[in-house]
Amino acid sequence: MSGNGKEYALAMFSIALENESMEEIHSDLNMVRDAIKENPEYLEFLLNPAVLKSERVASVAEVFEGRVCEDVFAFLNILCDHADMYSLVEAIDEFGKMYEDYMNFSKAVITSAVELTDSEKVKLINKLQKVTKKRIDPEYVIDEKLMGGLTVMVDGKFFDGSVRKNFNNLKEVMS
Repeated sequence: MSGNGKEYALAMFSIALENESMEEIHSDLNMVRDAIKENPEYLEFLLNPAVLKSERVASVAEVFEGRVCEDVFAFLNILCDHADMYSLVEAIDEFGKMYEDYMNFSKAVITSAVELTDSEKVKLINKLQKVTKKRIDPEYVIDEKLMGGLTVMVDGKFFDGSVRKNFNNLKEVMS
């Protein structure tokens, strides 16, 4: 990583604060990241030094103009103009971290062996909010290898309440 991504993210964050457009910019940047993930060859095209800058800028206009706010569109054009498109994903990720801190919420990846009921989800989210003192944005994942229970990754912390973990602990005690 170049380190430029953090600088771009900070600039975008400052613009979002100044223009009171935090939600719009966050949403549009996520849309750009999703589009790049779905079409990695497009990012390769934008990164290709053999492609004329004017072609890359025209392509960004064709794909994103009118679909993202003016600030995000200008950001994409700056990256193209400075041949710094390799900083795009890093900048979007860094902006996302700043956004989460600013909005006082955390992303939690909750993995369970089976689909949790709505009641279980509500109880779990309430408990996580008490522990983190933040609003929780959950992402639910099913992993049958857990056998039962669940794992949670939030704010860089891993909580393992899986049956597999408890079973492995029991095996260690018995050995």
